[in-house]
Amino acid sequence: MSNNSPSLRQYEVIFMGSNAQGKIPMFTVVEAVTGKGAIRAFVERFKPVKGWFLGDPEDITDQIRKESDDAGSHSRK
Repeated sequence: MSNNSPSLRQYEVIFMGSNAQGKIPMFTVVEAVTGKGAIRAFVERFKPVKGWFLGDPEDITDQIRKESDDAGSHSRK
């Protein structure tokens, strides 16, 4: 399975601030190839007008897959 394009990963972005409507969730999951791309995706999606990121985006792809696999194995019992 050879794929030249990098695969999208799930990143959790933590942001404290607001957009023009005044609300942005503090914890958000976005899809991107890199952490820098996750910030870009977050900004494009939520259009923040003020605030700051709390740390770097965290790659949670493997954690989500593990939880999904665990849930699947429990439902088959």
